[in-house]
Order: sequence, then structure tokens, then C-alpha cells
Amino acid sequence: MALLTYNAPANKEDLSDIITNISPYDTPLYSMFGRGVAKSTYHEWPEEELNPPQANAKLEGADYTFEDAHTPQRKGNYTQIISRGYGVSETQEVVDKPGTKSVIARSMVLAMREVGTDVEYAIIRNTAMNAGNATTARQMGGVQAFVTSNVLDNSGTARDLTEELLNDAIQAAWEDGGKPDTVVVCGKHKRKISSFSAASQRTIEATSKKLVAVIDIYESDFGLVRIVADRWMLTDRLFVIEKGRWKMAYLRPFKKKPYPDGIADKKAGTIVGELTLEARAEAANAIIRDLN
Repeated sequence: MALLTYNAPANKEDLSDIITNISPYDTPLYSMFGRGVAKSTYHEWPEEELNPPQANAKLEGADYTFEDAHTPQRKGNYTQIISRGYGVSETQEVVDKPGTKSVIARSMVLAMREVGTDVEYAIIRNTAMNAGNATTARQMGGVQAFVTSNVLDNSGTARDLTEELLNDAIQAAWEDGGKPDTVVVCGKHKRKISSFSAASQRTIEATSKKLVAVIDIYESDFGLVRIVADRWMLTDRLFVIEKGRWKMAYLRPFKKKPYPDGIADKKAGTIVGELTLEARAEAANAIIRDLN
């Protein structure tokens, strides 16, 4: 009987040297927002408003009248500590393995990516800020914690996203003085906006002669807005934002902190930082809720 692979234990295993990882780590909002500095665990910034317009006609020779100076209002948000640890035994670091010579170096890169998606998650999902205490971690408020002036809901009843509804949200932010320039959506609502009749102008790409039907820029009655698909966006709402009004303020920029050598038979480290979301002029933005 011929020797078969089924009963040849000395055959080497076939393990590819390429490690496949398609887990997403893009962070549209975190990457889009500006960068600032926080100097305390409660970061504050001032905001002020103009008085509304009024009829203003004065007599010749009339005395000047004076109004109280504008008093800025203080707004604030708590910082949030975000960290991701990683580690590997000294033995695993040196044995022959696929894809990488150093597990600890690869793990550090992956931890940095995970920290970024954790920040994106907080920006989108945190609906309230929390001062924290000895047993509860501080939490920064996200977009939903600040945008309250222009929230278009449907009393909890789900409805389809329509072009009119999108324009209503953009108009609401515009009427409050905003210049919204970005609409953040999930994948389904990105496709929905691409199907809007007024905006779906299909063009032929000259070099490849491909029919292009994807809309990244939507021309509303109140200006151009960029449509950004965010993998972490909630599927029952979307954000209409003026991106220049938002910043990430760092109390402690993210750093790599290695685990001290000689304490244990392993290599380990942590990516850690502390930051918060700075939201200036929340009325320049809008949220549409209760979407299918």
C-alpha cells in the first residue's frame, strides 16, 4: 500500500505567513474634528450670541443709548480616560510564528487602532456626560449629549429617511446661524441619500467609462454638504453637523506605556490617554432620529 498523506505524521503543517484582518478601524468623526487642549478633567469654553435684529431708526441729534455688554455663557464637558492593554509571554515573542516577527509590536499597532474606534464610539454613542467618582469612570458627552436645539424625532415611531426630512434638518441648523457641511450616516442611509431623485446625477467617468451613481456631496437649498458613511453610526438616526464647531481636547495625549521589564516573564504595554469632546454652538447642528 502506498504511503498517503492521511497517515504520514512527519508532513509539515501548511500555515500561511500572511495574517488576514479586515476588521474596520476607520474613524470619520474623530479624524474630522479639530484638536485642542484641556487643562482640567472638566474642560470649559465660552459661547455668546448676538441680540436678535430689531427696527432701528434714530432721530437726528438723539442721545446715544447703551445696552449691557454681551456676557458669554460657559459650556463644558468631562474628560474620559481611554486605554487598551496588550501583552505576550516572552516565550511566545521568540517562537517561530506566522505573519510577524514581533507579536508585541503588532499588538501595539492593533491596540492603537482599537483606541481610535473607542473614541469614535464615544463621540457617536455617549448621550450624556458623567463627572464620575471613585467607583464610576468619568465619561465625556458625545454629539448626542450636546445637540438639543435641532432634534427632529417622530415620537419614537420609525419612519423612512426622505429628501424633505434631510433638508428640514439642514434648514433647522441654518436658521439658528449654522452652516452645516457634513451629514454622517450609516451604510443604509448613505444608499438612501444616493437614491434621492434631485441629487442622484449619474455621470460617466471618462477614463474607465464606468457609470458613477455614488453621492458624496449633496447640494441642499442651504449649501453643499458632504455625505459621510460611518461604520459605527447608529442605524436609526443621522447627524447634520458643521464640523468646524467640534474639537477633541486632550488632557493627556495618547501614549504607549510599556510594562516594566523584570517584573514578570512577559512583554506588555498599554495605550492610554484622556480627552473630551468640545462642542461649540450646538445649534449649528441637527440630529434626525426615529429612522427605519
